[in-house]
Amino acid sequence: MNDKFTPKPSPSGIVYGDVAFWLALGGSVIAVIGMFLYFTGNQFFNAESLFNGLCRGQRANQIWHNASPARDVLSGHWYLKHLGTSDGISMLGIGIACLAGVFGAWGSFATMISKKDNPTIFIVFVLIISLLLTASALGWISIH
Repeated sequence: MNDKFTPKPSPSGIVYGDVAFWLALGGSVIAVIGMFLYFTGNQFFNAESLFNGLCRGQRANQIWHNASPARDVLSGHWYLKHLGTSDGISMLGIGIACLAGVFGAWGSFATMISKKDNPTIFIVFVLIISLLLTASALGWISIH
């Protein structure tokens, strides 16, 4: 006989894990596809300048200046205007993968609300975490 207790994960934990896993995996696949498309020649950045700067150990802003047609460090969601390029596709994939935790947290919060079997303090904590992650993803709060 097996008298050992096997703990079951909470439904909100399962929702978080599933959402975060599949979005991170999907975003990673899109980023890898963009990376392979980079070698087809449809690039936003000048490939030779980019690789030379990386190999020489240049700072990121110098690499951007030399390799980017904008000649400046672009911020925000610059890649959305360049989804026809391999760089834009790769950055879209990275963005999707980074949002995995945000959507996972909101899914966890919704599951906690619907199941009604969690202490209120846990629901409040997940709501605060979800709001902080969302505000960070939107660029409203930053660590620098």
